[in-house]
Amino acid sequence: MGSHTRNAASIEQLEVVGRVFQQVHQSGAHAPRCKKELLKLGKSSATQLAQDVSQVILLILRQANQITADAMRRHYAFLVELCKSFREAFDSDELAIAILKAVAPFHNAMDKAVRLAVVWTFEALLKTVDQTNASEERQDFYQDVAELLKQRVHDKCPQVRAKAVTGVAAFQTGKKDCDVTQQLISLLCTDTNADVRKQILHAIAPRKEFLEGYFHGMVRCTRDVVARVRAEAWDALGRFPWRYLTAYANAKNVKLPEMLASGLEDANASAVIACRAALTNSWVRRDFKDDCEEFLNSIACGFVLPSLEPYERISEELLKYAQKRKAATHFALNLTDINTGGLLMWKADCRVSCDTEGEDETQLLPPLAQFSAILQDSVYAYARPEAEPKTVKFRNVEDADNMLRILLSVFAIYDDNAYLAHADNTTRAALLRLINFILKVVPDEDPSLFVDVAVCALKSLSARTPEEATKTVTSALDSLFRSLKLPQRYALGFDDVEAIGRKSRERQQELLKRKVLWRSGESSEEHYTELKEEMDRDEKFLLRMQLIVLAFLSHSQRGDTIPMFCYHIIQMGRHLDNEKVRVAATQSLCLQCLINPDSVHTFMPLILADAQENASGSDMGLPIAAIGVIFDLIMEYGLRFFDTAKRLAHTGESVGASAAAVVYNTENEVEARLNHERELAEEDIHKVGSRRLLITLQSFLQPGNELKHDVTASGLCKLLSCNRLPSDAVPHVISMLLVHYTGALVSKKDNNVKAAYMVDYLGTFFRSYAASHPKRQEQLCEGGLTAFRVVLERNTVMAMKLLEFVARLVDAYTLTLIRDIDPQAAKRATREATEEMLGADEDASRRSSRINATRSSMQSGRLLRELSRYSLHERLSEGLLLEMAHNDLAESCAVCMGGLEKCMYYYSRETQPFLLHCITEALAALNERGAQALHERLVVWQSELLQRYPSMISAEQQVGDAEAEELKRRWECAAQARTKHLDAMLEAGFGGFTSIPPQLTAAVSGVKTEVTEVKRERDSDYFDVESIVGSRRRTRY
Repeated sequence: MGSHTRNAASIEQLEVVGRVFQQVHQSGAHAPRCKKELLKLGKSSATQLAQDVSQVILLILRQANQITADAMRRHYAFLVELCKSFREAFDSDELAIAILKAVAPFHNAMDKAVRLAVVWTFEALLKTVDQTNASEERQDFYQDVAELLKQRVHDKCPQVRAKAVTGVAAFQTGKKDCDVTQQLISLLCTDTNADVRKQILHAIAPRKEFLEGYFHGMVRCTRDVVARVRAEAWDALGRFPWRYLTAYANAKNVKLPEMLASGLEDANASAVIACRAALTNSWVRRDFKDDCEEFLNSIACGFVLPSLEPYERISEELLKYAQKRKAATHFALNLTDINTGGLLMWKADCRVSCDTEGEDETQLLPPLAQFSAILQDSVYAYARPEAEPKTVKFRNVEDADNMLRILLSVFAIYDDNAYLAHADNTTRAALLRLINFILKVVPDEDPSLFVDVAVCALKSLSARTPEEATKTVTSALDSLFRSLKLPQRYALGFDDVEAIGRKSRERQQELLKRKVLWRSGESSEEHYTELKEEMDRDEKFLLRMQLIVLAFLSHSQRGDTIPMFCYHIIQMGRHLDNEKVRVAATQSLCLQCLINPDSVHTFMPLILADAQENASGSDMGLPIAAIGVIFDLIMEYGLRFFDTAKRLAHTGESVGASAAAVVYNTENEVEARLNHERELAEEDIHKVGSRRLLITLQSFLQPGNELKHDVTASGLCKLLSCNRLPSDAVPHVISMLLVHYTGALVSKKDNNVKAAYMVDYLGTFFRSYAASHPKRQEQLCEGGLTAFRVVLERNTVMAMKLLEFVARLVDAYTLTLIRDIDPQAAKRATREATEEMLGADEDASRRSSRINATRSSMQSGRLLRELSRYSLHERLSEGLLLEMAHNDLAESCAVCMGGLEKCMYYYSRETQPFLLHCITEALAALNERGAQALHERLVVWQSELLQRYPSMISAEQQVGDAEAEELKRRWECAAQARTKHLDAMLEAGFGGFTSIPPQLTAAVSGVKTEVTEVKRERDSDYFDVESIVGSRRRTRY
């Protein structure tokens, strides 16, 4: 009797606990009262309460699929508070441990909702346990929990992984030898879910050992494709002291200023806010006590600044922060303590004050004469460090080059505010002499130092008198030329271009000869070293001369006069055998052609010849630079600019007539020679012709020119974007780019960074190009079919992937003009459940298929009309059926059939007689070859098509003889076009494209999987045009 009473009491208490949790699930307002009620029950028996709560938690676990996300959040929040209060009231964590032990066996359940509930429980309650308990039993339990969570961080459900990461992070030490840390670092680099990466970053503790393991991961995540991950990465970095970050950045060669500037320029507002908070609230305020100059000095002093832009962007942000904290804050130029950080803050303050109404910039900007004196001291501090400055004092003379660059860039501020226009002649002359001196100084480490900023300052200073800039640049170039050893040795002038190039090659041969003699012991090392040092010195001077010309032309405008000295320097650089000098000369030649259009036809054959040279392994060799120059000129002038006008004298009839009338004698021979010389003197004779130019550029994409592939592909993408290519050549170019895209997809699997970049680059371009205009989408469809046939010849697996990619691109729903009709409906219709698991707020919208999205739209009628007008999957299907009829390989036909079954969405309301004719021809071809399985699949597909298109049946029955002949003629023309385009691609070498493995090396099982994959489930009215159906969402877990 007593036992029965105790059982009844325990059951009654269990029911009370269950009702309490039910009330919590209904509303969070009941939580305080429910907590008190449960703690009151625990006073009689804490152990019994722990058992009852555990049983209720298990009951809730069984119903996890039926409980809403909000109720589950209230549930875990209540659990955390209950366990905390239980520990405070009874000085024990028995309740939390009992719950964890109860749910632990279900961490590997089949249902992802149960697995999520288990790891959520661990993530919530591990914060409430007694971490000081060092008993062996407790430590063993913690070890089991860690192992359990380490399994769940590799769960196939992203939400489970994210929660497991948060829970297991409590067990990591941050060191590289910690197995938990190793797994989290690996997941941070490889996990495809953004929430998982975000949770890993969120769990990073601000301790030095964590920085050692996670530094590269955090830096990488600042460039993540998902904005919330980038923001979390900045938050994680901001938790560490700045001195630790700079030390690791210097050791790992990470450019912190560029990284900060890119974070501040992020396209996403939340990422910018996180970066700004890390910069100002964490590092400047916490670590530098709001000293902006010292913060900038920590990243600018002691380094050669490759570019001022990142530092200027950071200084602008620091100025806003300082003025936000104290409105009247200004950073004046302190002549007694000139330093890099102070100059950057002063420049930023000057720029803001000049652009702000009511601000007096004269308080910050010194008079031009005083600025000239400061600049002169900076120049002497750089060129002659032992000299004593006259007007200023430098904190660190070793940073004189950085400070000089900042001061030279301030010329733009003086110019914008018209100070230079009103400068007196004495100050102007002094400044010109300083710039001339700066240009003539050749640094040992970097010949390009000060060139761009000095020439920019020179252009600003001589805006009213351009001849002064020409005179200054010519004087500097002449001085540098006279310092060269090679012309001095042979008494050559700057106009002896070819002789200098010939002597340069002879000197190179002499160097090799001396090297051989030195190694054989017939000559001394000094004999070799002397000539080597002379050549190295000449190389620096020659490169600086080319860079000065390049900078001078880059700051010029169309129609400006180019000094004759610059022409000779460019030509001299092109004749030398030094790669860097030739690249700079070629880029200068491009600018010369942009400034002076009359010189384009003269130099384009030379540039084209450079582009056709064999490319070396360097990133920026002469052929690569020449190809970039050619694309720049085509972008500026267009292809038609290079066409040659047809002459009547060269036509067949005129030639024949003139040949009949001409009597050959001495006078006529002289006349013919004079005419030939006049033709050679005309500019048209130098024109390369647009057709030849385009063929040459396309040849750079062919196998054998692998080093030129990337620059050529990006250049052709630019020409396509700007409509610089003739319309008849566009499909062929697109087909070549799609083959390269497929090859990059294959190479990407081998962790090829360049291939991964090209996949992203070309994928983004194709999506943008196809969505921009219906005509472009049609061209992409034609080029995609050709590329598909080429890849199909080599690898059916990759051909299927390419077909799926092209089918997505030419889907009419991706067109901008259709998406603009109802953007939300288009987004719902084309949304695909990719690697990201459905979130709670997006689950309902992602479940909707195209039929629901289109019919629920307020613009459904217009959507259906426009979709029918621009539907291209019918054309794509015709191409696939044509391939099935003319391709004898069963594997290839199976790929085409799979594409028809799985990739097509038909929107057209019009009858498709040619599509039906293609089906008939394909069926006949398959029947002749005896491909019974494919024939049956095509028959089934045809029957479904005819059921959904009732008008097609009548159209098929009413086809007359004339229409049948027309359909037959179209079929023959399509077959001829297929053969022509395929042969053109195969003759160009794309059939043996090395990046795409041949079929023999592909996995046989992979091929079978791709070919015989079961058709994805579709709605019964799939082919109904009014439905616009998409694929049903499949359960992934």
